Amino acid sequence: MKAEKIRKSIEKFGNDREHLMLILRDLENASGKNVLDIETLESVAAEMNIPEGAVAGFVDFYTMFKTKPRAKYVIRVCKSGPCHVMGSTTIFDAVQKHLGIGIGETTRDGMFYLEKCECLGVCSVAPAMMVNYDIHGNLTPKRIKDLLDSYKKKKPSAGEQCGKEVEGKACIINEPRQTKRLLDKIGVVDPLKIDSYLGNGGLDSLKKALSMSPADIISEVKDSGLRGRGGAGFPAGMKWSFVTKGPMQKYVICNADEGEPGTFKDRILMEENPQLLIEGMAICGYAIDASIGYIYIRGEYRRSIERLQAAIEQARKKGILGKNIMGSKFSFDVFIKEGGGAYVCGEETSLINSMEGKRGYPRFKPPFPGGAGYMRLPSNVNNVETLMSVPMIIEKGAEWYRSAGPTNCSGTKLYCLSGKLNRTGLVELPMGATLKEIIDLHGKGIKKGKKFKFAHVGGSAGGILGKDLMNLPLDIDQPIKQGVTLGSGVVLVCDEDTCAVDYLLQILSFFEHESCGQCVPCRVGTVQLHHLVKKFAMRTANESDIDLLIEKATLMKKASLCALGQSPIMPITTMLKYFRSEFVKHCKPDYKCAACDTSLKRYYSGSHLH
Repeated sequence: MKAEKIRKSIEKFGNDREHLMLILRDLENASGKNVLDIETLESVAAEMNIPEGAVAGFVDFYTMFKTKPRAKYVIRVCKSGPCHVMGSTTIFDAVQKHLGIGIGETTRDGMFYLEKCECLGVCSVAPAMMVNYDIHGNLTPKRIKDLLDSYKKKKPSAGEQCGKEVEGKACIINEPRQTKRLLDKIGVVDPLKIDSYLGNGGLDSLKKALSMSPADIISEVKDSGLRGRGGAGFPAGMKWSFVTKGPMQKYVICNADEGEPGTFKDRILMEENPQLLIEGMAICGYAIDASIGYIYIRGEYRRSIERLQAAIEQARKKGILGKNIMGSKFSFDVFIKEGGGAYVCGEETSLINSMEGKRGYPRFKPPFPGGAGYMRLPSNVNNVETLMSVPMIIEKGAEWYRSAGPTNCSGTKLYCLSGKLNRTGLVELPMGATLKEIIDLHGKGIKKGKKFKFAHVGGSAGGILGKDLMNLPLDIDQPIKQGVTLGSGVVLVCDEDTCAVDYLLQILSFFEHESCGQCVPCRVGTVQLHHLVKKFAMRTANESDIDLLIEKATLMKKASLCALGQSPIMPITTMLKYFRSEFVKHCKPDYKCAACDTSLKRYYSGSHLH
């Protein structure tokens, strides 16, 4: 790439290392073949005064970047749990048949390149794929030909050609028997027009907050019982109070790296009501004395990025962001940081490293972000759903917020329904809804009259729930007593035709793929776990491998640095709790399993061995 183009890109975003992600993405898009060649990376390193090895390591870490030429259009077919259950292998077959290429190959005319990827965040319309930044859901083999042929006649878009099936409003379950709070204004507020937000009560909470003391705001959030909605469930108000006091620069960081397979709630919230997120961040900023907010959002969420950026610019023009916002003495602004395809960056310290232009390795704690976060300065990290809950708490009070949900886990929760349900999408219910209620009422039962087999709750890092836990309250605390977790709110339902071995194979494939490799227990352990389950899929395992699987996962839980390496034990032990007999059957060489055979053929044959 010409040196002039590289210099202009660096000038556009800034010479500091924290801008490396945006600079490289800009240069990759300009290449015409979705590639960052070695010469370009060397030039970037020289211009930004960053060691070449650091730039090379950065690119190698994030799956969305490649140093070898791909094509004008990169087709990423999702193979994570929800898409796999809904038939992603048939989509791979259809793409390969129509284009005449395999995974990791380019068509002769240089138009298309095919690769597999993990969750795209549109799980309610699985199976799905992304063509450059255009996301397409509800795919069938019949649709593939017309869809791919259409790309030969047009230029790639920046994510607005996703189709009606993945529009945010279409992904929200239209069921009156739910408790809409966060979803209340979706479909009412125009996400592209700030005046629509203002006309529907927007900013009333921020105005009220600016008349309160920061201590009173934190106290109100504490009293509400709001707990983190990203998975950990830590009390939000308490977390705010941990941010170091003093005159130094502080940051509000929104974790919008929604990479947990089966999760799509934050995407819908950002796309359909972006100003509410900005308002929640501003209130948090005022409460902890932070003047800058960052939204770290996964790179696959192009529409979310565009709508948030438009919302930020409109807010600045209205005086809602910037110096002395809304006529007050408080100054606050918001900026977007993009991810590059790394599940581990959902962990807050990994996210912060990525924001700084580094590989997304998790940091040792302490120190915690509240004392030494972004740029080693005090930072508060909350996810989208958590921050967007704050304005309603300030507006209506802690007591009102506690009126929904159990005492220990107050408020509502966004549940993400996917898999073999007659109705999939997003539903908002009081925290503690049961699996039975979610499946029968909101999901309208199992597709084609099939029988329920299990639900994977909490995403890949969550656990398997069987028929005996249909009435278990799905809040933050109750599932833990049963060895599972609610996590981000994923409810992936599988029917009687789902093979337990094949499903677990995909889950452990995900963990191996997403391990950052920083600590040995996770780097080695995820490979070994995946290998062991693959033996069952190939019918070459022994029954003793079942205990070995648990033994290795237990060791990983004790010794891994972050939650990624500590998580595989949950889906493994809970799956074996219900379906150990299936794993025993897969130890027999003559046992027939079409599901496992299909997965082995698609993902583990020849040069495409994972």
